[in-house]
Amino acid sequence: MSISRALWKRKVLILVLALLGAAGTVAIVSKLPPIYTANAVILVESQKIPESFVAATVQTALEAELDTLKQQVLSRDRLWGLVEKLDLYRAERGRLTKEEVLELMRLDINITLSRGWSARGPGAFQVEYAARKPEIAAEVTNQIGMFFINENLRQRTEEAVETSEFLDRQLEVAGNRLREQEARLKEFKLTHNGELPQQEAALLAAVSQSRAELLGIQEELSRVQQNKLILEGSLAYAQANLRQRQQRTVPNAAEAVPREAVPPQPAPPTALEQAQSELGRLRARYQDSHPEVQRMRLEVQRLAREGAQAASNHVAPQPTAPGNPMRVTEVSANRVAEAEFTEENNRIQEISEQLTVVARETQGLEERRQHVLQEVQENQARLGTLPVREQQLAAITRDYDTSKANYQSLLNKKLAADVAADMERGHKSQKFVMLDPARVPQKPTRPRRVLLTAAGSLFSFVFAAGLAFLLELRKSVLLGEWELPSDIVTLGRIPRMEIEGL
Repeated sequence: MSISRALWKRKVLILVLALLGAAGTVAIVSKLPPIYTANAVILVESQKIPESFVAATVQTALEAELDTLKQQVLSRDRLWGLVEKLDLYRAERGRLTKEEVLELMRLDINITLSRGWSARGPGAFQVEYAARKPEIAAEVTNQIGMFFINENLRQRTEEAVETSEFLDRQLEVAGNRLREQEARLKEFKLTHNGELPQQEAALLAAVSQSRAELLGIQEELSRVQQNKLILEGSLAYAQANLRQRQQRTVPNAAEAVPREAVPPQPAPPTALEQAQSELGRLRARYQDSHPEVQRMRLEVQRLAREGAQAASNHVAPQPTAPGNPMRVTEVSANRVAEAEFTEENNRIQEISEQLTVVARETQGLEERRQHVLQEVQENQARLGTLPVREQQLAAITRDYDTSKANYQSLLNKKLAADVAADMERGHKSQKFVMLDPARVPQKPTRPRRVLLTAAGSLFSFVFAAGLAFLLELRKSVLLGEWELPSDIVTLGRIPRMEIEGL
């Protein structure tokens, strides 16, 4: 109540001061220069090719990308070039430094993100610039928008190319390492060929085959030894028979008797008979296609031909004078003895040749047996080293597989990066598009004259009321009993007195 009474007492002063303040506000606001603001909307357009086919190598959030682009676009050289090109801040350049002018320009530029374009985040942003001339505001706004678009294309292309070059260098290093691992693995396999784990089955098969071959060689040796014993017996018999024939002579005709008078003696088996016996034994054991059976068949045929040739060479008995029968018998006996002697010599020579062949065959079988035994020992030794080679090969193979997987991964990334770089060069990836270019504004955005006038007038009134209230407080006058403390007792009331003439 006392405040309202105090203000009411000073109502004239308050009204005068409020009117003066409002008039001053109107005068000041009317002299403020108009500021025009132009804005342009730049859309973040997604890449044209689906990401399932080509993945972009540059994947930066729009906020972070804008922060980087703002540093590039609002750089000193770029802004100052725009100031000189459009002759901006002519008055300020005369009284301020270059850095101060650029700071004023940065304050006039405003960049804001537009929300709600997509569920994943902002898909556009606005560029605003405020100037005293509407044409200049629109021109500068479009220029700054183009700076963002061009700088985004350049930066994304550069990042994609740098990514491809980096992967190319890494791929070269991985390729060199892979080639080293391949050479190491190749050298190990060549050095330890026959001792590798994957050759275990072949080694076991080779050992089994060698053992079976040893059994066959042993059987061949036994057969050859039997043939040797038979041939040696035949040779001994033939030599003994030859000695007997050498000692046999015909001294005279009286002692000569007809051959039919000599009792027949049991003869030992001939070479032909022995060969036939051996052929029968081989046929009982092997098939006719077996090499030994064929060899023995040829031997039997040869002996049969030689026997037939020897029989045809015997001298037939010649007719003699009937008056000398003893002479005829003696001549026939000598010729028969000579033929048998020649036959025995041929037989001994043939048996000796066969023994030579048997000896060579025995030597060859022994050499083959020693060779097979050595192969068995070597293969068994290799089987014994398989666990060690397996551990060594596992270590080398592990490094090789790691290098190969790394190389393949880098190769896939390098190919994808090359495709992404081509996509960036062809402007098929994410890019900025001027969705709504800046237009020349029709009305100024600053200052807001009505709002400033109202605010100034309100401030003038409040200031006047406050001043009036302070003036009343300095008088130290009670305006009513309501200003007294509640514990003071009121003794009486004096009515208001009106003084005439005053």
